[in-house]
Amino acid sequence: MRTLRSVFDLFPDARTGGLTDADVAASRGRFGVNRLTPLPREPGWKKFLEKFDEPIIKILLGASLLKIVVDVFDSSAVGGGVSLLVVAVVTGGLLLARLGAWVPTALFTLAVALFGLTVGLGHPSVEGLAVMIAVALATGVAFVSEYRSDREFEALNAQKDSIHVKVVRGGKIRTVPLEEVAVGDLVFLETGDEIPADGRVVKSNELLIDQSLMTGEAEPVRKEICPEQEAAADPDQPGCVYRGTQVVDGLGEMVVTNVGDDTMIGQIARRMSGEDDTAAPATGVAAPDGNAGPTSPEGASLSSTESRVQRKLALSKESTPLQEKLTALAELISKVGYAAAGLIFLALLLRGALWASPREVFVPQTAADVVAVARNLLGYFVYMVIIVVVAVPEGLPMSVTVSLALAMRKMTRANSLVRQLVACETIGSATVICTDKTGTLTQNKMRLVRLALGGQVYETGTADCPTPKPHVTASTAVSPVDWLAVNAAVNSTASLEEKDGKPIVVGNSTEGALLYWLRDGGTNYEQYRVDVLVVFRTAFSSEHKKMTTVVRAGGRLVALVKGAPEVIIERCTKVLAADGTVRTMTTADREHARAELATAAGQAMRTLAFAHVELPADFPTDTDAVHDRRAEIDRDLTFVGFVAIRDPLRVDVRDAIRQCREAGIEVKMITGDNIETARAIAAEVGLLDSPGAIAMTSTDFNKLTDDELKERLPNLRVLARAKPLDKYRMVKLLQEQNHVVAMTGDGTNDAPSLKKADVGLAMGLAGTEVAKEASKIVLLDDSFGTIVRAVHWGRSLYENIQRFVQFQLTINVSALAIALLGPFLGFRPPFTVLQLLWINVIMDTFAAIALCSEPPRAGLMRVPPKRRNESILTPAMRQNILITGTFFVVVMLGILWAMAGTPERPGLFGTSDPAAQWLVRAGVDEGVAPAASLAKGDDGVWTAAGADGSRRPVQVEFTVLQATLFFTIYVFFQVWNQINCRSLTPDASGLRGLWKNPLFLFIAGLTIVGQVVIVAFGGRVFNTEPLTLWEWLAVAAGTASVLVFAEVARVIRKAV
Repeated sequence: MRTLRSVFDLFPDARTGGLTDADVAASRGRFGVNRLTPLPREPGWKKFLEKFDEPIIKILLGASLLKIVVDVFDSSAVGGGVSLLVVAVVTGGLLLARLGAWVPTALFTLAVALFGLTVGLGHPSVEGLAVMIAVALATGVAFVSEYRSDREFEALNAQKDSIHVKVVRGGKIRTVPLEEVAVGDLVFLETGDEIPADGRVVKSNELLIDQSLMTGEAEPVRKEICPEQEAAADPDQPGCVYRGTQVVDGLGEMVVTNVGDDTMIGQIARRMSGEDDTAAPATGVAAPDGNAGPTSPEGASLSSTESRVQRKLALSKESTPLQEKLTALAELISKVGYAAAGLIFLALLLRGALWASPREVFVPQTAADVVAVARNLLGYFVYMVIIVVVAVPEGLPMSVTVSLALAMRKMTRANSLVRQLVACETIGSATVICTDKTGTLTQNKMRLVRLALGGQVYETGTADCPTPKPHVTASTAVSPVDWLAVNAAVNSTASLEEKDGKPIVVGNSTEGALLYWLRDGGTNYEQYRVDVLVVFRTAFSSEHKKMTTVVRAGGRLVALVKGAPEVIIERCTKVLAADGTVRTMTTADREHARAELATAAGQAMRTLAFAHVELPADFPTDTDAVHDRRAEIDRDLTFVGFVAIRDPLRVDVRDAIRQCREAGIEVKMITGDNIETARAIAAEVGLLDSPGAIAMTSTDFNKLTDDELKERLPNLRVLARAKPLDKYRMVKLLQEQNHVVAMTGDGTNDAPSLKKADVGLAMGLAGTEVAKEASKIVLLDDSFGTIVRAVHWGRSLYENIQRFVQFQLTINVSALAIALLGPFLGFRPPFTVLQLLWINVIMDTFAAIALCSEPPRAGLMRVPPKRRNESILTPAMRQNILITGTFFVVVMLGILWAMAGTPERPGLFGTSDPAAQWLVRAGVDEGVAPAASLAKGDDGVWTAAGADGSRRPVQVEFTVLQATLFFTIYVFFQVWNQINCRSLTPDASGLRGLWKNPLFLFIAGLTIVGQVVIVAFGGRVFNTEPLTLWEWLAVAAGTASVLVFAEVARVIRKAV
């Protein structure tokens, strides 16, 4: 860390007036920008190869290789043997060398090479190629999905760190983005700030820093000026502060000495990214130019520090409860799929190469027979594997990824910055929202509207309202309005900054209202600050409800105090009269002040009281001594008066609270305002409309036991004069009653309750960096309406995943039933391997994108929130899956039966000569039976003469046209059923609002186009032939019957 001397040697003006624009440019040119090297990103090729390590991919690769090897055997027994040996040697060698991670990649490479061999031999392995394409497609889709998800996270990470810093530039206070902070900048530090760069403290008022990021120690460390340790550079040193650490109490100023990768956190990030292998941790020795090398905190291992830095710099991607639910569901479906696949393999086995006829059992006799049996067995095995691929819902994780990415993007556009992935779904399940008042229910555009001074009440802007003198200090102030002006200007850390020609508040908005009042009255508040020397300052806290600044002016030492009126009045023993004289404060004075305060509060105004006390001349002024005697500062005060500040309500807040009520969400307002103001605001926004609604103060709240509070919580709507611990206790008790709690917060002391809540919501405009760090969502506009929109998106995310689950399970049920029952009914597998893989693409990829892109529906905020641990499969969804799945199975098996016909009756879309479609079953020998030899036995079994003259059973062989139509009908059923799956209950039609989702329509159109291309050009690969226009129209119209069926079933269920 550079020394202050080395920085000031370069930028002499930085010590007093901060950097000039020229200094900033020079500093950046020499030391770079305040940007960290991104954390190491796993190479794309490595991520792609990792996709081959999935169990389902390994199974597919093994099946593909075996199929290709058997096809090589058909052409060349020697080539087949050599191929099998190569596969065994390569696989075994990698396993023996403990390089198992490379086995999937080796298998895929071998499969490609062996496929090339089959092409060279003149008999390309079509089904082997099909499985390889499936592998490439599955891994490619998974890789692209994860890649896009990672880019979404990186974009959110960039937004997450969009911190603004208060600095002095050219003698004026300005706010600049984090990246624009430069070496030499004079930075103001307040409670809740995050340190923007490494630097040295040049002013401290009880400054406490949380350095757990660097040291792992949870206890805050006190920081102060240490000129005697000018070259020290270690977190343990009281004069050093480091980027990423947080101000938890007090005030201070620092000079930036190191930025970007030159900071301690930057050095750690560079080591993690492999760009700074030579960086020596734990040196602390000053390098040239006064810069000490990177330091590793004593007692903290580098690995633990790196893990903390990684958590700090990266957005949390831990599994969410919904993902865990879907994983459990996927495991259950997979088990069912594996069982079904085994049964299908058994069914094919019984009627395949080892099929037993009624009269004899076929036993392979020759090598050709053995190869033929092996080929058939492998064909059945590959088919079984593809059934597993179809059954295993690998699209579920993708649906979550797509939905979360969409929800995060939409929520960010709606001013909700997601910091933790879990918040996207949890906010949709919120049953209680505990909200602040200021800036959330109100506009945070505070203006001073009333003064109560010297026993009189004045409305600002009126002729009789007093104004302060242009130049007055704590040593020259006499009248109440002069003392009010001095207190408002000096006992404050806020400032006004010109932006686009308009003044904006930098800092606390309440203090900003006071500065606006001074400015509008022609008073220069900055001059007030220059005229006094600040000796000591304690920041305002929600715990103590006051702020104190001790100043020296004209030989007088004066403590200026402001805060909650009831706190200030209790500490006052004197009162300042209108003529500037001081007298003893009487009971009548207190009652009068309280009456005026109640009037203002009843009009929904925020009130703030002011007082001061002159301290003895011998009162200590060094920080440690003042800290020890701080209790003496805030007693025997002289009461100056109070101001009333109006903060208009947000236009949409009453409607937003009504939406919450309709959605079954309780809204509780937790505010630091007094009970009268809180009641007035709550009544105005509709919080007290419900019968039995309760408003109470923090004092009353804390008098009750937990059991007593639990009885009152359902009706508690307002908690006034709340303290941080009240918020925490509220969250804890609500969660014990099985509520999902969303809690807003803006202060440093709100961090525990934000972490405790199911969804912590920090204010993006008024919130401290500590509060944002503790939150799961940051409200970029601080608006309550934004919370409601986030709830809407959270609920929509959950519904979209339910839609996809419903669609996928419907296909699973029907496809498995058809594949299982077909062979038992005497049919060959109705789908080819490639056809099933295309159906799987529709089911897993296209449907995930289409159904998970549905926008939030209007009625979603009129249903109760989801309960904790509620199954993602609702009773209505189960009924939809069962009804539609049964419809598909019955219709598709009916079509199979109609297409089969009999040797006497032609099947649907079959040949004119039905006997030509029937094959002799004689072990491995299959051929078209002569029509004359077909005969129906007494047992009803059709047989035909085999090559050896014996009677053999026969089975139907579907024509290519029949196979094409069956395949196309099933695909079109799924296209229409996607529309049905948009509805999860009988209350709404899947057709409603269909045109509002162009992406859904595009995906449906893309599926149809894909099917047309496959049918037209698939040929032998897909076992298809082109259809006529009339056949296409007939398929489209006929399969649309599922829409009619679903609508009729919906109406009947709704009526019942």
